[in-house]
Amino acid sequence: MDRKIIMWIVIAVLVIAVIFLTLKAPASTVDAAKSAGQAAAGQVASGGMVGGC
Repeated sequence: MDRKIIMWIVIAVLVIAVIFLTLKAPASTVDAAKSAGQAAAGQVASGGMVGGC
């Protein structure tokens, strides 16, 4: 194969990988934020910390 064709194939694969990871990452951050919010809500419901810095 020609070197230019191989280079464009590698570039296309990298672009697709970046797009996939970019679209997949927000879903995991949303899940982490939901679990942190649920933990905070559970602490408030059980009395939680009073006062503090």
